[in-house]
Amino acid sequence: MPFDVAFSLPEDERLAFVVALGTLDGLAFDWNDLSWKEPS
Repeated sequence: MPFDVAFSLPEDERLAFVVALGTLDGLAFDWNDLSWKEPS
């Protein structure tokens, strides 16, 4: 996604895309801490 499109999105949608793409790479997102965790 181009940066201009990404930064024009509302903050909550931008976070959703980041989390979705990160989980596709095998990472785990902790919603309580809003941080990335290594998958177990």
